[in-house]
Amino acid sequence: MNGADRILVGVVDDHDLMVAGIRALLSAHNSPARFVAGARTVPGLIRVRRDLDVVVLDVRLGDGSTAEENVHTLSSRGHTVLLHADSAHREALPVLARTPARGLVWKNDPARTLMQAIVTVARGGLWSSPSSPKTVDLTHRETEVLRLYASGLKYAETAAALQPPVSVESVKTYLSRIRRRYDEAGRPASTRIELRQRALEDGLLPPELGRL
Repeated sequence: MNGADRILVGVVDDHDLMVAGIRALLSAHNSPARFVAGARTVPGLIRVRRDLDVVVLDVRLGDGSTAEENVHTLSSRGHTVLLHADSAHREALPVLARTPARGLVWKNDPARTLMQAIVTVARGGLWSSPSSPKTVDLTHRETEVLRLYASGLKYAETAAALQPPVSVESVKTYLSRIRRRYDEAGRPASTRIELRQRALEDGLLPPELGRL
């Protein structure tokens, strides 16, 4: 950090109101976190400031970049990354798992949660939002069935695409187990649309399929 009592914070978000809101939040409270720069893109932030301790990064930006690319770009320059995501964008969870990002805060979390998370990751800790959904542990076969079925294949097509192939009844049995596991985690998955959403949230389908 830049001094014992100061954490220099940058924000990357393509919604100006969100950047302004975080700036106002950090200015209004007695916190070591200090807003110093905001930008709509990662390259834009890097051009403005390079001495940042923590970058609060929106996982969905409109410039065509991916969250994974942005995290690695910032991390390679020595910045600690804190992901910031709308509660509907659950694909942020696999981004957190696959990258050097140090934590995730949902945009509907209380304001104090973001401040606490910034200080925690700046001091070398990891942050897990209290409102993060429960993860679901699927077997390898269940994962493959979910990925294929949620991508749009029918029962018979899913059964044939598996290696080795299985019967249609086996696919239905797997899907019943998968739905039960998600229901137990408090994440309903009774319909194909809900299964597709759960697969997107858990990184089992590429994010672009969520926009089809």
